[in-house]
Amino acid sequence: MSLAFINHFWEGKIKLWKSYWLVGELLNGIILLIIFNLEIYFFNTNSSVSQIPFLDFTNLTILSKTIIFLWTIFISIGIWRAAENYKGNLIWIVLTFIIVAYRCYSLRLIFFI
Repeated sequence: MSLAFINHFWEGKIKLWKSYWLVGELLNGIILLIIFNLEIYFFNTNSSVSQIPFLDFTNLTILSKTIIFLWTIFISIGIWRAAENYKGNLIWIVLTFIIVAYRCYSLRLIFFI
């Protein structure tokens, strides 16, 4: 990703569907899988997991949890700003706000469970 794309994403100048689906879902999933696999490789955490759909983020190191926290805040702000700039149907804006707010709210689970 280029610096210009990151800057446009942060400012909400990327279309809402690209911000949500490409960065918020696809890239977010890839980043989380990379972090999860690095945890297994370097720290041998979560190595007892036999199925990928049940990723356990409570056993991650504080470094990984911090990276996930900062990454989630970054993508949430970019998606939120893209929704604010969206000129289409109001329902997509409201649904995006709900999903982004829930994503931020669910961050507490990686630290407190």
